[in-house]
Amino acid sequence: MVRLLKEEDGWTIITTLLTLPVLICILILTIQIWGVFTIYNHTESLKYNTLSKMEVNGGLTQQDKMVLEQKLIDRGADPDTIQITGDILENNKKPVYWPDEVSLRIEFTPKDFDNFTARTIIGGTPGEPLKIGVEGSVVSSKTKN
Repeated sequence: MVRLLKEEDGWTIITTLLTLPVLICILILTIQIWGVFTIYNHTESLKYNTLSKMEVNGGLTQQDKMVLEQKLIDRGADPDTIQITGDILENNKKPVYWPDEVSLRIEFTPKDFDNFTARTIIGGTPGEPLKIGVEGSVVSSKTKN
């Protein structure tokens, strides 16, 4: 090994010292981007699951909302930033009946991946927290009895 270094006049060490930090930065960026997109994909999945329940109930019940919030926290959402809006059945609000639509919007800041890398590479603003948001709607199948 020493003989190879002497014959190449140290170029192996120089190229290693130059490329190793770049490779480490690429690895960190990849992990950050993967983390945010994983949380986003889990949120999309939760959205579709919740919309299917809302379709049957004519809106989001309080119990389903609490379950949704807990699942979001389990998947990496900061509990203080979770905002769930749409057709939520609270304060004696009546359900949405067929053929009207029920809608849902979920927005939050990730707990572990809200840093400079995630905010700048993925399209956020460096000074503001990264927001993950999904929304959707479905036609209610609830009928008046």
